[in-house]
Amino acid sequence: MALLLMNTALILAVVAAAHLYLHRRLVKDVSRPGSAWRRTGTVLVWLLGAVTVGAMVAGPADAPFLVVRALGWPGLLWLALLPYLLVLLLLGEAARPLLLRGTARPAGGATAPEASPGSGPARGTADEDRADSGKTDGESSVGNENGKSETPRRVFIARTIGVSATAIAGGVSYVGSMVGDSPPQSSGDHGIDVSFPFRGLWRVENSPARRVPSHGTDMFGGRYAIDFVGVDDRHRTAGSRSWRTFLATEPPELFFAFGRPVLAPGDGTVVAVHDAEPDHEARRSQAALVPYALSQGARVRRGVGAIAGNHVVMSLAESGVFIALVHFRAGSVRVSVGERIVEGQHIADCGNSGNSTQPHVHMQAMDSADLSAARGVPMRFRRFREWPSGLARNHVRDLAVPGERAVVEPL
Repeated sequence: MALLLMNTALILAVVAAAHLYLHRRLVKDVSRPGSAWRRTGTVLVWLLGAVTVGAMVAGPADAPFLVVRALGWPGLLWLALLPYLLVLLLLGEAARPLLLRGTARPAGGATAPEASPGSGPARGTADEDRADSGKTDGESSVGNENGKSETPRRVFIARTIGVSATAIAGGVSYVGSMVGDSPPQSSGDHGIDVSFPFRGLWRVENSPARRVPSHGTDMFGGRYAIDFVGVDDRHRTAGSRSWRTFLATEPPELFFAFGRPVLAPGDGTVVAVHDAEPDHEARRSQAALVPYALSQGARVRRGVGAIAGNHVVMSLAESGVFIALVHFRAGSVRVSVGERIVEGQHIADCGNSGNSTQPHVHMQAMDSADLSAARGVPMRFRRFREWPSGLARNHVRDLAVPGERAVVEPL
């Protein structure tokens, strides 16, 4: 517990320090006190910091859909950009003294005349300009031939580094977000038609209607995979919240999805079963997700069992396509290899085993029963009611792919 609290404090300290540094380099260093950019930039930097913290809190708090959407996208986009921007600005720290030395020369670019013996300082030098203006090197305005003031070189260099770092970071993060992605899956994409593997209300996460690969990778046949998180009639994932929601882990039994029946999405034959993994503590908070994310590589190296947890793979009777349903509750699998099952049959219970941070059902269609080598196949779902953006409105869809964070109910 103490470790989780320390981790939370560290995350908040890093977020605050990062935005303080950005304020120094992108606002304070490139503007004069009282200027419009100084005021606007200060508000913008700390607003982005607040949005970042808000995005980290809104999800675990089961905030209303509009709040999550308002905070989520700006917060996630900013978090994607922030590491690149910080790295480039830190690299700029090394270039800063070199640029300062390279541009250190008298005003106008001319060599200052030497002072004759016994005479005072030569007039027209940069030192005299500063003395006359009463300003320091970082604040001086150097006169040009038109009588107008040029940008002081320290401010010029700070602006050059800041603008360059921001532009490069934006480009790199945009390209990085696009590499490997295909257009989102549409309802017209060729694939298989299946039923939902549950009854009641469930929220959609990592939908291929948002992006493909839906989980950011083609590994383990998950190109078109989709996640479902059980909710109540108020679209909440759990009935209560506590300080553990925001700072630590929580028992999986707290969540509505845990223990709900998982049903066969079609007629077919069971070809693989695994039921030997424990259910983990659930993690809604960013503080608890950070150490979990750092251990992801170890789970991948352990193989399919550590990723899929307790699972069932079935071959659909009509198409021969394979369906994997994963993350079942420990000891809940009700079918065996070779068993013929029918659509709607109770095959296991929703759990939190394998690579799962919160009880949910992960479903994917594949061209092979071997999860380590399979390629994903698109799915369309039969008739269902969808709430795309909160409780306000819903509509009925058929043979479609539900949208990201929509709540669905099979009909």
